[in-house]
Amino acid sequence: MIRVAVADDHPHAQAGIRRLLARMPEVGSIVAAPPADAEIDVVLLALYGDDRRPAIAAIEGWTARARVLVTAAGGDPADVVEALQAGASGYLPRNTTPDEFRQAVLQVASGGFALGQGLALVLRGQLASATSTLCLRPALSPRETEALRLIAKGCTHPETAKAMNIEELSVDQLVVRIQVKLGFGNPRDLRRVTEDLGLQRL
Repeated sequence: MIRVAVADDHPHAQAGIRRLLARMPEVGSIVAAPPADAEIDVVLLALYGDDRRPAIAAIEGWTARARVLVTAAGGDPADVVEALQAGASGYLPRNTTPDEFRQAVLQVASGGFALGQGLALVLRGQLASATSTLCLRPALSPRETEALRLIAKGCTHPETAKAMNIEELSVDQLVVRIQVKLGFGNPRDLRRVTEDLGLQRL
């Protein structure tokens, strides 16, 4: 059973999140801002506090203990990207459908990343603000470039992990960082991105 903490100071938002969690048979316990010694699998954390500043420090603090899924009503794309770079495992806008909400929580609880439509739109918005995908190429590390090249060739994440001699979870993390840096949210965009970067010839 999944142990979930809801860290959100907005009463209406917290109530709505709790209602969605209560409908999930996979969730065994729901707590609010638990003490430091509580065992938690997933933290649903509001991206913004009352001061409208992104909760980056809170994300970094929670990731040592649990997987973090940030939520917000209209999160600024730059703030969402910063949250992912700080260690968050996904982003859900407040208007997420119940089915996508459930899938995101389960995905994060299992050690994956919630790359739903809300996050896809944010990342695509970041891409649209750039003058060219090519100008972002230097942002990729050698390991990120290698993972992107293998996956674009058709390798699964387990196959990519084996080829790179790393854990599958590390491949998941590399893919998320690639998506954040290059600004795409749908894995099907991999071929277009690799063509833009010339990686298909490597």
